[in-house]
Amino acid sequence: MSVEESIRGGSGLSRGSEFAGFRIERTLGHGGMGIVYLAREVRLDRDVALKVIRTELAEDERFRARFREESRTAASIEHSRVVTVFGAGERDGLLFVAMRYVPGRDLGRLISARGALPADDAASLVADVAEGLDAVHAAGLVHRDVKPANVLVGEPGAGDDGPTAYLTDFGLAKIAASTTGLTATGEVIGTVDYMAPEQIEGRRVDARTDVYALGCVLFHAVTGDVPYPERESSSKMWAHLNEPPPSVGSEDGGGAVLDPMIRRAMAKDPADRFPSAGDLGRAAVAAARGEAVTEPEHPVGTGEAAPAAETVPLEVTRPTERVPRRRRKRRRLRRILIPLLALMIAAAITFAALIAVPKLTDSDSPAPRPSGITVPSLTGQPLDVAEQRLDDLGLHSTEEGGGIFGVLIPSDWEVCATSPAADSTVRRGSTVRLLIDRPEAC
Repeated sequence: MSVEESIRGGSGLSRGSEFAGFRIERTLGHGGMGIVYLAREVRLDRDVALKVIRTELAEDERFRARFREESRTAASIEHSRVVTVFGAGERDGLLFVAMRYVPGRDLGRLISARGALPADDAASLVADVAEGLDAVHAAGLVHRDVKPANVLVGEPGAGDDGPTAYLTDFGLAKIAASTTGLTATGEVIGTVDYMAPEQIEGRRVDARTDVYALGCVLFHAVTGDVPYPERESSSKMWAHLNEPPPSVGSEDGGGAVLDPMIRRAMAKDPADRFPSAGDLGRAAVAAARGEAVTEPEHPVGTGEAAPAAETVPLEVTRPTERVPRRRRKRRRLRRILIPLLALMIAAAITFAALIAVPKLTDSDSPAPRPSGITVPSLTGQPLDVAEQRLDDLGLHSTEEGGGIFGVLIPSDWEVCATSPAADSTVRRGSTVRLLIDRPEAC
């Protein structure tokens, strides 16, 4: 069996086999991007962490092109808190990345084994990761997938005060986000548990997107749980978009002292967050020690990591409970200002008409109906059917709610609501926004 067939079959590379100049020692773990092995680089006689990218991703030509480009940038980042990328390449149709091997385990496994961490330990580890993120942002990259599984906690050495955390897998999520060839089921790589609102909505991201995710990681570290547990993905996304950041409460280990830092890091508006990951890390360490932060806050991101222009978030409908479709009522998040604004505008128009419009002649003829195209009712229909109906009417469509990576198979998704709403009249060529989710999750 070839190496590619082994990967495709799910068995992976066997111990003792050689691949692209690396001898496989054992499997370190599986992730959304691929399989990570402890391997020995034969030519340089050193241990490396070898990540072999999933074939579903590697087969996408756009992914391969971005992979080659971004790997060069990732390999150029040298920082003590960032797992060094030694190199990347392709062999037997498979893409791989060779990184420095860090003995230890990831933060997610550490929390699973030990439970919630004391505030000072959690703050110290997050500060380590924050230093690495600042280096990544200064190089013009946004990580996009900061989570405990991408934080490696090394074993403390002689003279160390405690374990040290290292950031890994930066750049790979960006490459995946630039393609649509993910999985046969349209699976989102990563988890929504640490995604910032702008990332969920598909808006431009910058360094503060990673700050939000790092705030979620800090919450997880001091509570032992994700910010919005026991929910389905659509409900988690709604919570990240609309609900206030959760409170740490009176957790053991004094985690409550980190509550203000977590709340600020998880602010819905990026402008309200810490301007850099390092600022969050320093604030967390100072709070855990009962000290004051002495270094002024400042952004460090360049390029795509530089602060983005603020945009108004899209209104999102709260996911409903899973009840029979006939009884399910569509719920919409209503804003107080919208009807108030509409009322004020209507009053202004009426007043202007009374003083500026000449007296109308009497007529029994009804007012002409507005010209245009009526938006059909698409709620509950598969995405591909809804898109085709709009196309037949001369209308365009966009999807919201399918995650930052879009969808691969439209028939796997269902329309939950439209904007403009059904029966609205729009001009030919207008765009109708489709709020989508998995069947039975709207």
